[in-house]
Amino acid sequence: MEEIFEEKNEEMKNEVVENATTVVDEKGFVVENKPETLPEKEEIKHSCKKDSSICHWIVEGVLLLAVIALFILHFTGTNKKSQIVQKPAEVGTGEVVFINIDSVNEKYEMVKILKDTLEAEQQKQEVVFNNRQKALENKAANFEKNYSSGSLTPQQAQYAQQSLQEESARLQRDYSNYMEDFQARYAAALEQMADSLNAAAKRVNASYNASYIFSYQDGGQLLYADPAHDITNEVIEELNRSFKKKK
Repeated sequence: MEEIFEEKNEEMKNEVVENATTVVDEKGFVVENKPETLPEKEEIKHSCKKDSSICHWIVEGVLLLAVIALFILHFTGTNKKSQIVQKPAEVGTGEVVFINIDSVNEKYEMVKILKDTLEAEQQKQEVVFNNRQKALENKAANFEKNYSSGSLTPQQAQYAQQSLQEESARLQRDYSNYMEDFQARYAAALEQMADSLNAAAKRVNASYNASYIFSYQDGGQLLYADPAHDITNEVIEELNRSFKKKK
């Protein structure tokens, strides 16, 4: 038995010699298992320096993802205080009603007043510009007569011709400015009437709750409108009533 025991101790000693990380006592028993040899400090520093840039970008990336996540949660998260409860729109009856624009233009007081005012102003300005045009034509005729008779010196003829050209250009410019201003005022009047018509139609439709309100004119694309769905007279009454309040 002692011989067998000694042989086993010899084998264990040999294994100890081959594995430098194992510590044994004098009798050959293992007393401590040391970890493998740690790298030197310089090697550790070198490794950290090598990977420091990678670590830096990883940390920056994690922080960026965290900021994005907070941003998304801020704008998409449920916040009871900021929630707005929208009242569902009232469903219409599906009915269709009509308004005759020709009747509105004929019976709406504001249309008649604006139309009469603009027409009167236009006629007045046309008279003014026609008179200026005739005066210019008379000056041009006199110039031609005097120039043909030789009663004008070259200097007088040149001055008279230049004066006629300047007056003609001024007349054209004034008429062009007047027409631009008139068209702008006319467009503003049409817009004002359209806004009034839309507002009156909505007020009248409050009692119908129709889903659609169409306008039509005689000779237009609409060939027939059921009189039972024609709200023209009611809209005209509403327009005139509102217009009298504003006067």
